[in-house]
Amino acid sequence: MPRETTTTAEVRPARFTARTRLTLVTSGLILAMGTAMVVLISIMIRYLPSYNFGTVTASPLSTTGQATLVPVPGATLPTTAPAPAGVAVAIGEVSSPEDLFRAALVIGITALVLLGALGIFLSYVMAGRILRPLRDLDRAASRAAAGELSHRLAPTGARDEFTGLATTFDTMLERLEQTFAAHERFAANASHELRTPLGTTALLLDVARDGNVDPETAALLDKLAVTNTRNLTIVDALLDLATIGANPPGHEETNLADIATQVLAEQAEAAANRGIDMRPDLGSAPLRGDKVLLSRLTDNLVRNAIRHGDAGGWLSVGTTLLPDGSALLRVENSGEELAPEQITRLTEPFFRVRARLAEPVASVGSGSGNQRPADTHGLGLALVDAIVTAHHGSLVLEPGRAGGLRVTVTIPSSGGVFTEEARASISR
Repeated sequence: MPRETTTTAEVRPARFTARTRLTLVTSGLILAMGTAMVVLISIMIRYLPSYNFGTVTASPLSTTGQATLVPVPGATLPTTAPAPAGVAVAIGEVSSPEDLFRAALVIGITALVLLGALGIFLSYVMAGRILRPLRDLDRAASRAAAGELSHRLAPTGARDEFTGLATTFDTMLERLEQTFAAHERFAANASHELRTPLGTTALLLDVARDGNVDPETAALLDKLAVTNTRNLTIVDALLDLATIGANPPGHEETNLADIATQVLAEQAEAAANRGIDMRPDLGSAPLRGDKVLLSRLTDNLVRNAIRHGDAGGWLSVGTTLLPDGSALLRVENSGEELAPEQITRLTEPFFRVRARLAEPVASVGSGSGNQRPADTHGLGLALVDAIVTAHHGSLVLEPGRAGGLRVTVTIPSSGGVFTEEARASISR
């Protein structure tokens, strides 16, 4: 999935394509060899043979295009020889070694030009055929970079450098697919196994807190309940990550503007408690995708912007439809300035700019609108990244205009199919 930051941009000088360079090299070799051939033939014609031409005379009043030749003694030549008009016009009369040299040079250069033009055309066509496996490899690599590891090149024909490279690439994709699948299965299985004891612990803590206990014990039970709830949230987030990666997104009509409107309404109290000014700019952004996942994505971005923004600052949420039909969501807040290396790591699971202990923790049931310990699991942007990748979109993280962070999500107008079981596991 494409992810960009303003610190990783690299400007590279424009270069010819490999096909053009191969064409130029091949054509250059053809022209160089042709030039060497013309020069060598011209030298041989000019210096190696021993010529003995007769005297050529022509009547100035002749209109027949004929010339009278005077042979040298001992030579048997006709007294008249026809001079082809085409030759006379193109290269003149050949009556001396210099004339013969010039004629050979003109003919050689003409042949060289024609040969060069034909060589360039054939070199371009053949270069395209030779480099076709590389274009297929490039497309396969692009699909793999977008998360499609199931595609294979499956090269056929005689084994050469290109088929060997394609076979190696297929082997790499197969191993990567197996590795990622194993990691997803492990995360899903571990999450399922951990949810049962954590759920049991939560039930026991609730029962203990309902009993007659002294204040110190009650305070300890409240802290344990908060920690247990946090652990449950982390397990659920890990399960979500595994589920999103293992299933394609849904394919239903929805609108990012409607989703953002609902999320902002739900988070209005939390923003007001921190004195954050919400600035919506919601233009219609229709698309086909998984509404549950897109709602989760928008909710995570808005929650993070409220939680990590400056108290008394602002939060901007905008949606629009791009000219290519893609839907765009941009969330930006005011806050402390982030280092470039921090921005590039924000989508890593469990990465936090601040230490975990620096975040205030509220007890369960405290009713505090701006204290949500269950959400500070360090997987918010990792889930956003996974959802964007599942929709074949792009996620761009940049420094905000007034510190903080600007997150831009671009989702194509269509998506895949998401199973009902996977959607149910996400909509918690």
